[in-house]
Amino acid sequence: MRPWLALLCLAVASPLCAVELRIETRMYAGDEPDVISSSTTLFAGDVVYDFREDEGRVTIFRAGHAGAPGRFVLLDTARRVRTEIDTDRLTGAMEKLRQWAATQKDPFLRFTAEPHFEETFDRETGVLTMTSPHLTYRITTEPAKDASAEPQIKQFLDWFVQLHTLLEAGLPPGPRLEVNEALMRHSAIALEVQLAQHRDDETSLRAEHLVTWLLSKQDRNRIDESLDKMAEFREVSNVEFQTARQALR
Repeated sequence: MRPWLALLCLAVASPLCAVELRIETRMYAGDEPDVISSSTTLFAGDVVYDFREDEGRVTIFRAGHAGAPGRFVLLDTARRVRTEIDTDRLTGAMEKLRQWAATQKDPFLRFTAEPHFEETFDRETGVLTMTSPHLTYRITTEPAKDASAEPQIKQFLDWFVQLHTLLEAGLPPGPRLEVNEALMRHSAIALEVQLAQHRDDETSLRAEHLVTWLLSKQDRNRIDESLDKMAEFREVSNVEFQTARQALR
């Protein structure tokens, strides 16, 4: 999987409101009909659960409060192990990555460190377009049904794209963070994201999001099972967790 896939993936200091939301995501390469990755993200109260269907990985996120960092717990269901990563580590790693990219000769890498887009939003159609010489996003959206949920959704998406960057050794997440900011500004939820990178050797990517503002009984069962696994699985270091996963690919 290309490192810049994170630029497409999933779309606050005080306690956030409780959100109940389900987002199914399917990723495609260009116009190809085959799914290249899929996931289901469940917002349940102040905790978010992300199920990566094609990798057997579950990611659980709880935001930090009162100055404490947020925390990700990653579960490897095949090896029955877990590891934890806090948001302070992500902040430090992303800043180092941004500084590195800003000093590179490649204009695209420098852009990812300090991205700037021309933005248009058509309220009638719900289409958000963000263009630059390097990347173009065309995003089909719908209005958020619960405006009070928007800060929590954006918070998770911001941290999640940084986690994905860390795990996949990806490019700086600045472009996707700009997209998240634009969606929040327009009180919009992404239904489809089309990403074109303006290089001859790169394939465009497309993500489809099925959004449901309600959790099913099956969703709640998956959450309960994940909490049981979090208690049962052996805890390992970040390095052991990631090295073993990479060896299986």
